[in-house]
Amino acid sequence: MALFKPNGATTTGTSFKGICECNIINIEDKSDLFDWSDIYLQVTLLQNGSKYTRNANIVGGFEKDANGKITGGSVLKRMYAFFNTIGCKAGVNINGGWEEDNGDAIDNIATYLNKRFTVEWDGESPGTDGKYIGYFYKEQPKKPGKNPYNVAHYKLYTNTEDNKTKLQGDIDWMKSKGYLKEATETPVVEIDIDDLKPSVLDNL
Repeated sequence: MALFKPNGATTTGTSFKGICECNIINIEDKSDLFDWSDIYLQVTLLQNGSKYTRNANIVGGFEKDANGKITGGSVLKRMYAFFNTIGCKAGVNINGGWEEDNGDAIDNIATYLNKRFTVEWDGESPGTDGKYIGYFYKEQPKKPGKNPYNVAHYKLYTNTEDNKTKLQGDIDWMKSKGYLKEATETPVVEIDIDDLKPSVLDNL
């Protein structure tokens, strides 16, 4: 006699950490919220099999000359790598304005990207047919004692077996250099040394 399983039931566990297939469902421009950010694109991803979204952030400031013209900035490399993955030919000009590769100005980069490079989602259904692969993890909080967050790394690739190997190599390298810090299983607790008793200090 065959096993009865409700629709969607499975006997195998699904991991939503590490390299996972996903789709882009929204892109938000949050650069106006922070004085220090010239680019702040929050990319919302939905993993295959999951109903929960994760955010990947492309954030940073421009390097500029005395006249305010852009001369560089590592955020540009990250942004253009992301645009190359999704097939977007837009970018920023020397004044920091968004425009298409033909020179036409883009008034709202989030609207532009969402119209062309995201997929619709009903807010309930698990993700399927991920066009991209990303790295999903718990980020080590910057302040001791704070809770880690489930996030996605900003580096995405199109979903191919070769790119999975390439992404894993990128992640391994970033971990080795300390550029990607995952949360440990044991939370770090912040202690005020003034609150410690003398007997405890003697053993430090």
